[in-house]
Amino acid sequence: MDNQSDKIYINLAKNKDWKSPSDKLPVYVGPKNMKHPDKNWTIGVNIGGKWYNQAAFVSKDQDGNPKEGELTIILTPSGAGKPANNSFAKANDGGNNEYTF
Repeated sequence: MDNQSDKIYINLAKNKDWKSPSDKLPVYVGPKNMKHPDKNWTIGVNIGGKWYNQAAFVSKDQDGNPKEGELTIILTPSGAGKPANNSFAKANDGGNNEYTF
């Protein structure tokens, strides 16, 4: 991270479309890119020169039940496997919330 701190800052904004854990939408997403207000672009996270899209979903226990007050942050390489109907990262449908960075 060239002359920067070892910290990684991930900015998130409330997803206006999220209503409840059953929505399978992220609770938080990357903030809107105001340099391009006419497009549905968000500001991602640059880690080691590679861009990632960020999203926060309600965490789930091993049985797939929502865990109140907990979020799972998912970083997806920018442009990787975009769904046809939206640009959000895929929800974590399983109970395994362990990630290695």
